[in-house]
Amino acid sequence: MLGFISKIFGGSKSEKDIKSFLPLVEKINQHFSSYQSLSNDQLRNKTQEFKARISEHLRSIDDQITKLNADAEALPFSDINGKEALYQEVDKLRKDRNKAIEEALKEILPEAFAVVKETARRFKENAEMESTAT
Repeated sequence: MLGFISKIFGGSKSEKDIKSFLPLVEKINQHFSSYQSLSNDQLRNKTQEFKARISEHLRSIDDQITKLNADAEALPFSDINGKEALYQEVDKLRKDRNKAIEEALKEILPEAFAVVKETARRFKENAEMESTAT
């Protein structure tokens, strides 16, 4: 009886979890199929591409933090209130930066998983792999 009632209201917890991840899995599989045609070096360079995209996503916040830190260091030692205000603003920007990192990572997540999946497939199928050392 309880099983019937739970199915009426949307199924079990695991079924709901699976349904919530299906769109992400579909994106991963789309990228995975396109990565099969890449060379080992091209696949390896995807990591550098991801790092560059994350850095680009964070550039404006990092520039603001650097400027505020430089401004705080330029203030005389006696201007403690001014320095404190700047450092509080830096702390706020660091929290914003953490949120921006999370956004950037969520954005590249399907591609990154697809790279891992393709790399695992290549290791499974090939005893040896060659790529250019960097």
